[in-house]
Amino acid sequence: MGLWFKGVRSSKWVYASHDFGGRNRHWDIVNLFIHIFTKLSQVDVTRVLITGASGFIGSHLTKKLADDRNEVVVLYRDAVPSLWLEEALENCVKVRGDIRNLELLKRVVNEYEIEHVYHLAGETIVGRAYRDPINTFETNLTGTLNMLEVCRQLDVKQVLVQSTDKVYGAREEAREEDRLVPLEPYNTSKICQDYLARCYVETYGMKVAIPRCCNVYGYDRASRIVPNIIRSCLREDPPVLYAGEEETTRQYIYVGDTCNALTFIMKKNWIGPINVGTNDVLTQAQVVRRICQHFGIHERLVERQKTFKQISKQSMNWSRFRTLGWGPQFTFDEGIKLTIEAFKRYRGDWDRR
Repeated sequence: MGLWFKGVRSSKWVYASHDFGGRNRHWDIVNLFIHIFTKLSQVDVTRVLITGASGFIGSHLTKKLADDRNEVVVLYRDAVPSLWLEEALENCVKVRGDIRNLELLKRVVNEYEIEHVYHLAGETIVGRAYRDPINTFETNLTGTLNMLEVCRQLDVKQVLVQSTDKVYGAREEAREEDRLVPLEPYNTSKICQDYLARCYVETYGMKVAIPRCCNVYGYDRASRIVPNIIRSCLREDPPVLYAGEEETTRQYIYVGDTCNALTFIMKKNWIGPINVGTNDVLTQAQVVRRICQHFGIHERLVERQKTFKQISKQSMNWSRFRTLGWGPQFTFDEGIKLTIEAFKRYRGDWDRR
């Protein structure tokens, strides 16, 4: 006789068999469950390190991987206390530190016997990078170099280095083989990060995936277009649409789809760059108005002085990723609905009025 059981720390099913032909059925049952426990304890559990886990994508990815019963270790420098972050980082080992600290990274990867690394830490806001380019380059380059070198020295099985569509500059339908175009500190630092990762692939034969994601939206406390619009609407304050920027175009992906894409890439053992996108290519005016429709509010047009040159139109061709069998689960409007629900649920985290 045998039974199929699902592991407590794994999504894998295991089969345990036992002969009930003995005289003492009670001890037969006990032995069966001992056998089941032994089988389940042998099921592989992936030990994962996520850098930048207190950030936008990092916190959502941490929650997903922990919910999927992986052994998750997170590294973060700063964390503003919030209910969301408390929930997201609940079932993991938390390490506070800076990715520029090489010895800290060595200790964490070695002590927790890390198998997979999701490297998301770094400066991610274009405006902040413009104001502080030195810190941006130090964090995004030195931090990435440290992480790659530690993974090389300690034979980490797989590494993912998060990149962005910004590396392509002002290009529509950009493909992975297209030239990378430096325009400002943030996108230039990401280009350098991209090349560092590819260097470790070519030189040392490491398995490093470099997903170049389009604009990610979802529950996020940072100052980005989608969170800013939703916060304004929830406060019954007409959101801003900047004059002259109505036709600024970006490609959008919901954070839940982004996390699924990143874990999918790792499961596929992908090496090198790959575009992660959707068919939701929208203008700034479309984004503002489609979110406003959920609240019955109209936007207000505002003039502003740009502090630096911004890309007007940008999108990627993600057909290579599609051929691997991945596709988004959520349309833009479905993702926005989930994001609004999250902003309502965690209102105490962001609305201090």
